[in-house]
Amino acid sequence: MSEEVKKINEGLADMAQKAESDHEVQMARADLYKIAKYSIKLHEMLKGVSEAEGLEGWVQAKITKAADYMGAVYHHMDYQTKFDEVALEGKLEKALDEAKEKMCPEACCGKPVSECKCGPECKHCDCYTENKKHKAESKDPYISSLAKRLSEALGE
Repeated sequence: MSEEVKKINEGLADMAQKAESDHEVQMARADLYKIAKYSIKLHEMLKGVSEAEGLEGWVQAKITKAADYMGAVYHHMDYQTKFDEVALEGKLEKALDEAKEKMCPEACCGKPVSECKCGPECKHCDCYTENKKHKAESKDPYISSLAKRLSEALGE
């Protein structure tokens, strides 16, 4: 098989994979449309059935099962949507907090901690200590862990 034919076949497989994964959503939407359409028609049909006539047991069982399945899917997707929104909001808040924490106070220089040139004697900030920690953490993990333990032992 030539190199060009091989590349084309691989490209087709990738496109087929994408089309198939996209097709699942479209199929689900088509099935939901069919369910809604039949549900409305059945609802209308049942208006003409009295309680005395009733329904066969298997018919009621299928309706109950369908309702349970639909409810389970709805609640799962509803939860996922809300959970994703909350997670996204939490990440944004965390990023904003981290950005705020990494700035030297306005009373000092207001620059990012990494750019602050204050020494250990500065009363406005602790950028010197933060920069020391950052440099220790950015090195070899073994050295970083030693620096962390030393810092803890010294009470810094």
